This record gives sequence, C-alpha cells and structure tokens, in this order.
Amino acid sequence: MDKVSNSSKFIFAFGGLGKDAMFAMSTIMFFYFVNLIGMSAAFIGIMFMVVRIWDAVNDPVMGGIVSNTHTRMGKFRPWILIGSALNAIILVFVFLNPNLAPDSIRLLVYVTVFYTLWGMTYTLMDIPFWSMIPALSQSQRERENITVLTRFFTSIGFFIISAAYLDLAKFLGGGETTSDQITGLFWLSLIVSVVFFLSELLLVLKVRERVVPKSQEKITIKKMINLIRKNDQLSVVMVVVLIANFVLYITSNMAIFFITYDIGNQGLFFIFIGLGGVLQVVGALCFPLIRTFLKRKQIFNASIALQVIGFILLLLNAFILDNVIALVFALGALVFFGQGLQMVLQTVLLSDTVEYGEYKLGERTEGLAFAVQTFIVKLAMGLSLGVTGVGLDLFGFVSEIDDMPQPQADSTIYAMRVLMFVLPVIGLLISLFIFNKKHNLNETRYAEIVTILKGRGTYDQEALEL
Repeated sequence: MDKVSNSSKFIFAFGGLGKDAMFAMSTIMFFYFVNLIGMSAAFIGIMFMVVRIWDAVNDPVMGGIVSNTHTRMGKFRPWILIGSALNAIILVFVFLNPNLAPDSIRLLVYVTVFYTLWGMTYTLMDIPFWSMIPALSQSQRERENITVLTRFFTSIGFFIISAAYLDLAKFLGGGETTSDQITGLFWLSLIVSVVFFLSELLLVLKVRERVVPKSQEKITIKKMINLIRKNDQLSVVMVVVLIANFVLYITSNMAIFFITYDIGNQGLFFIFIGLGGVLQVVGALCFPLIRTFLKRKQIFNASIALQVIGFILLLLNAFILDNVIALVFALGALVFFGQGLQMVLQTVLLSDTVEYGEYKLGERTEGLAFAVQTFIVKLAMGLSLGVTGVGLDLFGFVSEIDDMPQPQADSTIYAMRVLMFVLPVIGLLISLFIFNKKHNLNETRYAEIVTILKGRGTYDQEALEL
C-alpha cells in the first residue's frame, strides 16, 4: 500500500508540468496588461490583489468540497478533470485582446471578470492535484520521492513559459511590435491550454488514490475553519510558506523590470530566468540526497540562508559595483538553488500535516491542507502584484512608448532594487524565525503518529480500483 509504481509517479509528475505551465501564464499577465495592453499598473496590481483575497474564501471552501467528495473515481480526479477543462478555456479568453481602450470601463470589467474566473477554475484542479499526494502513500519517503519528481516537472513547465514568453510571443506573433506580441501571447495561451488539459486527462485516466479512509463525517464550513485553526502545525507551515512565497513573487515580478531598466539589456532575461529554472530543478533533485544527512529543519534553514546571502550580495553588487553581469548570474544561482529546495520542502511539510491533523483532531482532510497551499500561492502572488504595481506607479515608472523601453529616474531604479532585494531578505528572515520557533513535526514524531493511526485501523487496506 505504501509503494507507488514508477509509471504512476511519472504520470502524476507530468501532470505537474502542464499545471505549472498554466500557472506560469498567470505570472506574465501583469506584463501583458501593463506593458502591452497599456493598462494602469496600479489598477492591475490592486485588482490582482483583491481577486487573491477573494480566493481566501474560495480556496478553503473548495478544499472542504474536495474532502466531502466521494465518487467511484475517488475524491480528487473528478475535480482535476472539470477544473482543467474550464481553466484551459478561460485562459484563452484572458489573452483574447478585445481591442478596447486601455482605460475604458468595458476593458476593466472584461479583465477583472476573466482573471477572477481564471483563479477560481485553477483552484478547482490545483487543490485536488496536490491533495492526491497523501492519498497515494502513507510512506513519508515515498511521498518525498513523488514530491521531488513532481517539483522537477512543475519547474520545467513553469520555466519554459516564464523564461521564454518574450521570445515565444515574438515568434508566434511574427514580429517584435506590441501588436505582434499580443497576438503571439494569444497563440501561446492556446498551446498551453491544450498541453495542460491533455496532461491532466492522462493523470485522471492512469493514477488512482490508494490511501482511503473507511468513513468520514461531512465537513461543514464551520468545522473546516476550526480544523485549520486547531491544526497548529498546518497554521505554522501556512504562515511560513505565505511569507516565503510573497517575497519570491516580488522578485519574480520585478525581474523583467530589473533586467530591462537597471541592467539595461532585456535580452538577458531569457538567460537569467532559464538559469533560474535549471537551478531550481537541480535544487529539487538534490533534496533526496541532502535529506540523507540533514534533517528537514536543517534543510529549511539552509535553503533560507542561501537565498538571504544571495539577495544581500546582489544588493551590494547593484549599488557598489553597478551590476556586474557575471555576479548577477552567480549570486542569482544561490537564490534559485535555495528556492528549489524550499519548494519541495513546503509540499512535503504540508503533506505531513494531514496525518498530524487526523491524529490530533480525528479528521483526515487532504483537501483542506492543500487548499492552504493553493490559497497561499495565489494570495502571495496577488499581494506581491499589488505591491509591485503600486510601487512602480508610486516611484514614477514610465511604461514603453512606441514599443521602446523608456529611461527611468535614479529614484525609480533604487526603488526597484529595494523591491527586488531588500523586501525578500526581510520576509525570508521572518519566515525563518517563525519556522524554528513554532514547527515541531519532525521525522521522528511523524513516524510515531503514522504508527498510531495504523493501529486505530482508520484506513481501508485495499486501493481504489476505479
């Protein structure tokens, strides 16, 4: 029951490639609406932030729905299928430029409606996707292996899009003008939607749940809120991951602006983000090796330390050495590798809170635990976009004119550096303090909890056949 076949692992992980290629499309929406369509950075940033706050209600509710789902296909696969189909369709509408004036009410409504629908439909599949990991095996080591492989594929899917979208937009659009790039991103959205849906369809057809509770009461909204509140280790991981992801997305949002306007060479963006993708994958793949001689808390501390050191040195390189390119790439490597370790670890830590919550509260709620992850990722992105959008407007950022980047004031460049390097350091140190102070679900304690749960006989020993 604890061993998962290699084919199931790879098919599940491949679903992550399509899923995060889709997610990467959301990370370029800010650039698309502001730089290409010409909408207000402050409006887009604040709107994105408000929509993510809406997800504070939407995501946990979806987690409760998943936990209450009982079908012949299991809890998760029906929602993965429905959510991926709807989300693929909505993405195409997001990038279907209606050719309205950038400041028109009709365009503001169009963008707000379809961006909101995109977030809600992505939730439909993302929460059950990650929630399947605890349902595939009770073995902590097996879960880690599945998570590492999945993070490997998600990193590939994410960075194919996030690193190459400028070049892909120009290639698919047939030119370098703003109009060409808008057309190119529409075709890219169509391609990503097809790959995304097919990868999730394969998962739905070939991967089955194996850890099945014998019985479980319906989870109401009131009970759901209490379960999250009383699962102290879930709350700790939730806060830590929220802070870490918030500063991660601040950096991701600012990368194109930093490279274009501070370094002054937009052509380096693909190389920089591509390098980041490779190193995050390497960081994820190194996790199984590193865990053989370091405990999880030590790995977490090391991942944060690498990022903090990298950001501080990047800041010094910007202000003192005026951005030596070789150092930008070398120091960025520290940050990206640390992020790769951290991304694997946050999923593993959330998986463990499922058994911890059942042990402590008598309820097994994979859907709620991973609703937290989906909510955190989207809320962190929304908050970061709000800060980025308002910050750029506040510090006098000048958008492209006639397809040409414009010179920025020194004060604007300095503000970009603060957003890019200083805020991440502050956030990472806060997350480091909270984790070391409050997290106590270590490897030994988790193994004891699983033994107790097996002794209670709360699981069917047969895997689902359908």
